[in-house]
Amino acid sequence: MAVTLRIEPGDDVFVDDSEGIVGHVRRANVRDVFIYIDERGDFTLPRDAVKSAANSQIVLFCKKLPIRMRAVIGHLHGEEYDWDAH
Repeated sequence: MAVTLRIEPGDDVFVDDSEGIVGHVRRANVRDVFIYIDERGDFTLPRDAVKSAANSQIVLFCKKLPIRMRAVIGHLHGEEYDWDAH
């Protein structure tokens, strides 16, 4: 049986290829995680996009994120999104 990750509203959200916080969990259920990125809006992700969850922090698999979300995260860190790399 798979281990269910404990994800709570307010948890900080990180991506596995970046060090900074990219957003916060709004809520989660057995299938999805709802994430808010400041001034960029809400994103709904399947739970299998979560790599780990511990100590009020979740880490997302970058490769499992929608293209639009990857672009938004890149802009948060002052980067242009590399469309060819992903």
